[in-house]
Amino acid sequence: MSKLQELKAINEEKKVLTAKQKALREELNETKEERKAAREVRAQSRQDVRQFKSELRELNATIYGAFSEGNSESIGELADSIMETATALATAVRNFAEASET
Repeated sequence: MSKLQELKAINEEKKVLTAKQKALREELNETKEERKAAREVRAQSRQDVRQFKSELRELNATIYGAFSEGNSESIGELADSIMETATALATAVRNFAEASET
């Protein structure tokens, strides 16, 4: 009987190990999807940063012209545009940083 009992014990171990293996595979697949999503976020953030930096360069180029005109309304609008673009740039950088943590 001991051989039969030993065989049953081995089969039980196999079942436990198979279940453990399946759980580990599922966990790895979940993290794989998370890593893939993080890569996509980082790529989009890089594109956004390039775009917003370009917009800031363009806005900065118009500062002296706006100051030369002396029109307070156009200077205020320019300041608002610069702040909106800078905020969007900061948000894109934060998104990249958060995606890099995973």
